[in-house]
Order: sequence, then C-alpha cells, then structure tokens
Amino acid sequence: MKLKKDEKVLVYHSLGYMKMVNLVHRIKKFQLILEVEEIYADVIGKKSIKENEIHFIKSAERYIFATELLDQFVNGEKKPSLVIYGTYHVEAEEKYGIKEEVVQDRNREIVNCVYAGTLDPRKGGAYAAVNAAIFLPSNYHVHILGFGTKLETENLKELIEKVKEKAKAKITYDGILSGSDYIKFIKNCNIGLSTQNPDADFNATSFPSKILSYMSNSLRVVCIRIPAVEASAVNDYVYYYDEQTPENIAHTIMEIDLNDNYDSKKIIDELDLKFQKELKIFLEA
Repeated sequence: MKLKKDEKVLVYHSLGYMKMVNLVHRIKKFQLILEVEEIYADVIGKKSIKENEIHFIKSAERYIFATELLDQFVNGEKKPSLVIYGTYHVEAEEKYGIKEEVVQDRNREIVNCVYAGTLDPRKGGAYAAVNAAIFLPSNYHVHILGFGTKLETENLKELIEKVKEKAKAKITYDGILSGSDYIKFIKNCNIGLSTQNPDADFNATSFPSKILSYMSNSLRVVCIRIPAVEASAVNDYVYYYDEQTPENIAHTIMEIDLNDNYDSKKIIDELDLKFQKELKIFLEA
C-alpha cells in the first residue's frame, strides 16, 4: 500500500495472490507489469475461474509472456509486451567436470534420450516417452526423470516393466534429480523429449519449458508439433512429430543426425542477448 501512482511493479501471475494484487492495483493506480507463463485455469482444468483470471490479466498495463500466442490471445489492446520462452542460461560443461569433446561426441554406441518433467498422466509426456521405446532399436536408451505422486510414480514404473518385455531399447526410471546432479545427467544425454499431450487446453498458449532446459545443455529436442512452439524463435531448431503415437515419436528420434553442426547453446545465447536489450527498453519507456 506504500506504492505510488504510476510506479512500475513487476508481478509473476499467480491465482494465489491474484485478488490481492488486483485490489491494490485498483486503489494505488500503479503500472502493473504482469509476467504470464500460462492460463492456470486451463492447466488445472477449472473453466469456472477462467473468466476471472483473464479479466485480471487484461487489467495490466504491460506484459511479459511465455509465448507469442498468449500475447495474441490476451493482449487484444496491443499493450507493450515482451516474450521470453524460459531459461536462457547456458550451462558450461567445464563447471560440471564434463569435457566439451565428450558432449560433442555423438558417435557413441548408445543414443541416450531423456524425458524430464511431470509424471502426471493428464499431461501424458512421460507415458508417451516410455511407449516410444517399443519402436526404438537396441542402441537407444530412454531415461525418465520425473516427479509426481507416489501413485503416479508406481504406475509409471509398472508401465516401464511392461514395455521392457516388448522393447529392444533400454528404458529406465532414473528418479528425481535437481541442481548439479540434474545438469550432469542431462549433459550426458543426446536427445530431449517434449512429448506432452497436444490436445490439452494449456498447449494452446503455454510454452514447454523443458525445451529451453534441453537446448541450454546441448541436446536436440523432439517435440509434438503445437502452435506455441511453431510460432516461437526456436521453431527451426526443434525436431517435430505430427501425431501423438509411439511410432511417430520413435521415428523422429531415429531421424536425427547427431553428427551435424547443431549448436543449441549458441541459439540460447542469442535469445538471451536479444531479450536483455528488449527488457532494458521495455522498463525504461
């Protein structure tokens, strides 16, 4: 309540304090800069709160969005806005005791693919990655790094055991990793899997943050073709599949040439510099 009129306030959008921010914004008349990653009503499947959520978002004076599509959907008045897809922090191999030439050695006997993210069956990414292993040859290894409830974890482990009976490729659930342990693990993989259910409402406007996490660690990314990614600046650097089937995911994985000149870290660095320049102008205006 000590805020002054027209003072700039950057707020990360959350349903938890949306009402409070809205009240103070109306009373104090500060300039609300809202960072919006997604429409939470779509993520949690509660259409009853969507109208209030959209109304609140539209009350802001400026925005930082996660996708161009979210900007188009919410920002009908064309208020000042920026887009940032996720982390633009490139992880150096040397920091984790990994030699650059090891990361670039794509002629390994085993091609390591990784899905890192939620085990929530509604998002479906982990299950799709596991089932794709059925259609991969024996020189592929699908790793699952994920978090979920005890039941979700047990169900995924049961699926992995069933798939192992059919698959030639190796598949493992490698638990939950964070910090340097996560980075070291990811850096020893070749391909990152972004295999979430394309029919979920949240895919219309949200950007899969794991894409940037994979790219910042030198991985190629296999992703379901969705508008939010196609409209982004990383569109040309993602390996798409068009149908959410294990066969299509596996086919795209096997199509990847690991010996080309792909340099995802350079792409992330360029996005980082561009956003820094844009953010400076955005905040000073």
